[in-house]
Amino acid sequence: MLFFLIAYLNATRQLFPSPWMGVATFFLIFSIGLFSTYYSIPENQANHYLQKDSGTEKIFFAKAIITEELKPTQFSERYLLKVEELISETEIHSSRGKLLLNVNSDSINLQPGNKILIPWTPQEIKPPLNPFQFNYKDYMKRLGVERQVSISGEQLEVTGQEENFIVLAWTLREKLISNLRNYDFGKEELAVFQALILGQRRDIDDQLYKNYAAAGAIHILAISGLHIGILMLLLNFLLKPVEKLKYGKYLKPGLVIILLWGFAILSGLSPSVVRAVCMFSFIAIGLQLKRKTSTLNSLFLSLFFLLLINPFYLFQVGFQMSYLAVFSIIVFQPYINRLFSPKIRIIDYFWKIISVSLAAQIGVLPLSLYYFHQFPGLFLVSSLVVLPLLGFILALGILVILLAFMNILPQILADLLGMVITFLNTFIGKIAKFDVFVFSDIDFSLLQSMAVYLILLGILLVIAKPNFKRLCFLLISIMGFQLASFYNKINNPADEIVVFHRTRESVIGKKQKYDLTIFAENKDQLSFLKAYLRERQIENFSLQQLPDILSVSDQICLVIDTTASYNLKEFQPEFIILRNSPRLNMERLINQLQPRQIIADGSNHPSFVNQWRNTCRLKKIPFHYTGEKGAYIFP
Repeated sequence: MLFFLIAYLNATRQLFPSPWMGVATFFLIFSIGLFSTYYSIPENQANHYLQKDSGTEKIFFAKAIITEELKPTQFSERYLLKVEELISETEIHSSRGKLLLNVNSDSINLQPGNKILIPWTPQEIKPPLNPFQFNYKDYMKRLGVERQVSISGEQLEVTGQEENFIVLAWTLREKLISNLRNYDFGKEELAVFQALILGQRRDIDDQLYKNYAAAGAIHILAISGLHIGILMLLLNFLLKPVEKLKYGKYLKPGLVIILLWGFAILSGLSPSVVRAVCMFSFIAIGLQLKRKTSTLNSLFLSLFFLLLINPFYLFQVGFQMSYLAVFSIIVFQPYINRLFSPKIRIIDYFWKIISVSLAAQIGVLPLSLYYFHQFPGLFLVSSLVVLPLLGFILALGILVILLAFMNILPQILADLLGMVITFLNTFIGKIAKFDVFVFSDIDFSLLQSMAVYLILLGILLVIAKPNFKRLCFLLISIMGFQLASFYNKINNPADEIVVFHRTRESVIGKKQKYDLTIFAENKDQLSFLKAYLRERQIENFSLQQLPDILSVSDQICLVIDTTASYNLKEFQPEFIILRNSPRLNMERLINQLQPRQIIADGSNHPSFVNQWRNTCRLKKIPFHYTGEKGAYIFP
């Protein structure tokens, strides 16, 4: 800060710009970002519950506030908590930090703002037990959640209710949803309406969700930059007469921002909505200045502001895709729009929709392939129908919500909205049936994604001002993508044997180049292998019965099941796999066979696993249980 102030004072006294001002500004922003990130990491916060829980005094209870309701699992309700106090036998410790709460009860009725008392039994969130599966632990870590507590409903006590702006917004949203149920909406129509306008997706069934994903329209079911962007354009259009007033140039963006935040309140002030509204609040000001650079500067200013609040936003998928989509629309859409200039107004309208959709897709495609491994080939067809309908549904939906809240909603308006959403669902369902146009299971690495963004930057530079250096940058970026693809290929092992984890099942895979042989008894329980098949680029897949002996890189692996047969003369396998809880004497087994490693898969009972682990520890033999350490990949 001192360096910046000196450089600023020096710059005010000079006729020409000083380079030190730019250097000082860079270091100031860099330092602010560095400190903001450092102090947002839980391990660096003195009063975070990770620090308190590592002390010598045992913690018995925790006081916390529910901040967010998450989508429930098949077995439990899930909530995000903000820890406030940890209670030991002699003291109450002030604390902080986010916590994941799993409540194993169907009758519990919790909501954001509830102050609760729970037993303090924090556990680490488990990483995936099989290769390449979705890592929920990393996902929660990016949200600032380090631990989870799993309890039953009887172990929890609601001690009060916090009243703040977010809780009031959530309560208002629930009341609005309750009011809508009094009208004659179909189940699917109401579920989609709640998702589109109020950001509540809990009532959408799996098949409808899959249809929207296959049609390339899944993003409209979560309120994001798309919804807020359309709403901002509608408000800009409706408030255009305000510009004719004396201070209309300043009044209009102010009204747009106020109304955008009003919509955020209707949607319950969820984190994704707040981020999107914050971003477009800055963009609304930039658009009013009517300069392309102002819009881009506003976009990056909102990015800087949000990352100061929470640097971990940078690692959240929705945040990344929202900013990339908006940036790509601002930068690429004008170039795409110039490719075709129709004279007929209706054709020009749909061409603008196509150009916006193409520009947005350019920005998010590399990340979409990396995170979701699929590409909807009919996204343009979907966009031509979905985007105009979404604008209409947003405008009519907000009106319907407000009238329903005041109990003066005419049934004809509710019927009209229901008909439009029904048409949307039907159209999405028909598009989803063309599954031949849904390109799925695409293997696309992070390095390839980064290389594609460099290629897009090179294309943009060449289009804007072609010269030799920019053309070289583009060609080098293309070579970078080729190198990333080559690295992805050589990083794929030619041969591999994996003991996968599957509860009450034994599943072992043997990979040879692009062929995979699965040794398993139940072929209907192998859907969890989808990610492994994609990442290892498997072309041929076969299923066989599990043999008693496997060959692993010129080493022998013995598979012992319920028969517990291992009395073979002069036979010393390097590895032993235990399955289906064989009744054996582990000490005798180790003494007789002298294995290098013992592996127990998910088909074994935990009590057997505990006994085997203890014996292996005494005999100093490495023991691997897939239920704790995940799948075992043979070296």
